[in-house]
Amino acid sequence: MIGIALLTSGCTQKDVNNCSCNFIGFKYYNGEKFYLGQISNDYILIGIDTNYSDLQIKDFISTTNTFAPDYQYTIYSGEGYMFKEIPIKLSTPKTCNEITKTIADLNKNTIVSYVHYTMQTDDCTNDIWEPIGNMCVNSYGSSFFIKVFDETDLSMLYQKIAETNTELVQQSSFMPKWFEIRATKNSMGDALKMANYFQESGLFEASDVAISKYPVE
Repeated sequence: MIGIALLTSGCTQKDVNNCSCNFIGFKYYNGEKFYLGQISNDYILIGIDTNYSDLQIKDFISTTNTFAPDYQYTIYSGEGYMFKEIPIKLSTPKTCNEITKTIADLNKNTIVSYVHYTMQTDDCTNDIWEPIGNMCVNSYGSSFFIKVFDETDLSMLYQKIAETNTELVQQSSFMPKWFEIRATKNSMGDALKMANYFQESGLFEASDVAISKYPVE
């Protein structure tokens, strides 16, 4: 299973040191590419199952030399979301290739559910324009959303889920054409990559992935 994670994160299975940049800086909105910003060379986002305590997470981070040792990070948890998220500063600024290797290395740890790139942003306010920090990054979680053409025929959806080793989470009770799907570190790619992949197949009406803002300074 680790081999799949390495392949989909831009690394070869035989040589984890030979990693190419796998950053995708856009998602689709109304069928058009919507650009999300430049990659952050200083921060990544880690997702860890809520079954792990904050103490276990802190112990893991403290024993990993990937991160800036004096960085004061925050562990975020959202109601109904099965992962805790930690935007965290890298020990030194890294190129996209180096971040791709870092993601592959971190994903080999059992405690880690996913690791994602982050994007630079000049906007560090919440939904009602209140400042939430001096510096923020944008990133995304493990879920993405697919709108089918016909909710009574899900054969293509199930086929793509099997092909990409993603997981069906639920169908929207209010918008029955929309389905939540989860990408794991053993999927063909992360949630952003998979949302785009499903969209580009031409088999679905729309795709979406939620972009979240995290204060980091």
